[in-house]
Amino acid sequence: MSRADPQINIRVPIELKKEIEHAAIENSRSLNAEVVHRLQESLSSGRVNKSALSTEELMEELSKRFGGLNVKITPSEE
Repeated sequence: MSRADPQINIRVPIELKKEIEHAAIENSRSLNAEVVHRLQESLSSGRVNKSALSTEELMEELSKRFGGLNVKITPSEE
């Protein structure tokens, strides 16, 4: 990110600011980088990287999205 990127000003409770500061230190990020990272994660959390999931994990994710269908995985016959 550069200084040319747009800025936003927000108010947060002091406890939340302290938590974000602590997380930034733990993750070796600046406060700004930690906030940006967490915002990006929260906005993309609905999108699942399907290539990184096992078949079982993918089926669980599909089950959650489509009303809790109970699906069992069985080995395919080749």
